[in-house]
Amino acid sequence: MTSSTRHDGNDTRAERLAEAVQVLAGERDIDRMCGLALDAAMDLAGAAAGHVATADGTGGLETRVAKGEPGEGPGAEEPVTVAGERVGVIVLWGADDAARPAVRVLATQLSQGFANVEMERRAAQQRGRARRFAEAVRALRGVQPTEQAVLCLVDEARKLVAGAASALVTGLPGDPGPAVSLGLDPDSERLLAGIVAGELSSLVVHGRPWAGPVPNDVPLREQGLVGLALVPVGDETDRIGTLAVLTRDPVGVTLDELEALWSLADHATAALGAAALRERLDELGTVDPATRFFNARYFTTRLEQETHRALRSREGLSLAVFGIDGLTQLRATAGDRAAEDAVSALAEHMVPRLRATDVGCRTAVDELAVILPGSDGLDAYRISERIRAGFAAEAALTHGVSLSVGVANFPSQAGTADQLAGFARTALTLARRHGGERTFLYDREVAAMLDEEDRRGRVVEESLVTTISTLAVAVDERHHTTRDHSQNVARVAAMLASELGMDPERVEEVRLAGLLHDVGKIGVSEELLTRGGPLEPHEWDEIRQHPEIGYRMLSGTRLRNVREFVRHHHERWDGGGYPTGLSGEEIPLESRVIAVANALDSMVNDRPYRMALPFEDALELIVQKAGGQFCPVAVEALQRLAERDPAWLRPEPNA
Repeated sequence: MTSSTRHDGNDTRAERLAEAVQVLAGERDIDRMCGLALDAAMDLAGAAAGHVATADGTGGLETRVAKGEPGEGPGAEEPVTVAGERVGVIVLWGADDAARPAVRVLATQLSQGFANVEMERRAAQQRGRARRFAEAVRALRGVQPTEQAVLCLVDEARKLVAGAASALVTGLPGDPGPAVSLGLDPDSERLLAGIVAGELSSLVVHGRPWAGPVPNDVPLREQGLVGLALVPVGDETDRIGTLAVLTRDPVGVTLDELEALWSLADHATAALGAAALRERLDELGTVDPATRFFNARYFTTRLEQETHRALRSREGLSLAVFGIDGLTQLRATAGDRAAEDAVSALAEHMVPRLRATDVGCRTAVDELAVILPGSDGLDAYRISERIRAGFAAEAALTHGVSLSVGVANFPSQAGTADQLAGFARTALTLARRHGGERTFLYDREVAAMLDEEDRRGRVVEESLVTTISTLAVAVDERHHTTRDHSQNVARVAAMLASELGMDPERVEEVRLAGLLHDVGKIGVSEELLTRGGPLEPHEWDEIRQHPEIGYRMLSGTRLRNVREFVRHHHERWDGGGYPTGLSGEEIPLESRVIAVANALDSMVNDRPYRMALPFEDALELIVQKAGGQFCPVAVEALQRLAERDPAWLRPEPNA
């Protein structure tokens, strides 16, 4: 071969190399890139066979594309590296050694192509994460603190990093508190809370996030949950809890994703407030803070699980529902703290008298339930009666309350978890109908008679309440300035009750009491109610009788709570009100709420004896009287509602 021929061959190879490099530079698909690089390398080196292998994610290489039949022995290799790390290799058999530099150029260009694809992938991930982060922050800001704040945070954290499950865990090291989770069953939720507040608590003790594998001995791994990210929520001096995200990737999450979760937690505490998050944790967690029993949310799920387990094992299952009688009266006379102390004392009394397999739950403000696996109805009856009688004998525990208990069995009586709960509560109702302080076992025939009696009672009660409500409207209609007064008071009182975290049933009682609060004025002369001038002391005495009159009018119904709220809606926080001169927390909270709503509507509407005040002035006056005439807690709730949207509170103008 002449020198001229040799130069022509090299020139041709250089042209082909330049063309191959240009094509590779414009490609962004890894598979096509590898195929083009192999074709060019085999062509330039005259190789009979070859392949391109790439990293498999475990430290090894896997063949990405191959051509021809490999010869005997190892082929000539040219590594493909990115940032000093080997990410692939070009292997050729039968290659011309003189073409080695050209193959090296192809490997270098392939390395650059890999790097470009990885950069674009990371950029796309960052853009997607930034978009999801912005969406998460918007979602958090759109949630009112008293609504779904914690669930929103947990859900957005999981979506932000495409996790399999997530939770917000509270508590101290060794003492996990309530946890709110998505993607976990109750048992897994408790397990996660235990390890986060236990063996893993030191990982975020200094306020820094952490990501890594779930410990090998934790059963969560059996569900494929092998990676974990932990992010502190709140600062070191005001820690709310730990945000935990579980993944199916053993790494947990990347550093960038961990930073995004940390930022999300910061936004949550800033947007929603630490106090609001704690409020929702108490409400949404699985543990009731007063009793350390499970709460109603957990009860529903666990009872369903236990009925399925009972069917599989062919064992009985019983449910005992403990109604705490007299708790409402205790709350009204001694305050919320005394009522919660009574419930806590009952729970402490019950714990040593239950078996290890029994599950205690607080299912309502005045109700505890115990799930009794492997027990028939008579066993459950004996356990329940022993608890009830023992509690009654311990005067130091009772705080003036007593117990009525209803027991039902599955599957001999009930066919589903819902039926079991319903039948146990029917038995509880029957126990109360027979004077209380006793335990009743569900009986189908007795329950049928009770249902019919209930139906007749409801018809009579609805008729009576309708009549009384009509009388309340008639009172408002006596003067054009009080038209719609009761409806306005009912609406605002219900909003205040909801703002204070009362459950829906209690809020409805407040609304009804607000509607009926002035019904007793039907017994006050119209001349006194509509007079424009001052009243004599004896005339004031007549007007001040209307709460007692309303109380007596409602005594013919089952609205025992409502009539108490109506009776005390003119009491004052400082004890200067009427009819009984109660003060502070002796006054039912519901009555304190109605008092604020009543005052607001009276101030912003004309009355025979004065002109209406502007809404802002009325609000300021009520705030000034907090701690004197009005309950401070109820006034604070009013202020919060007014700050969010005063239009909610402005009563409809009297027509």
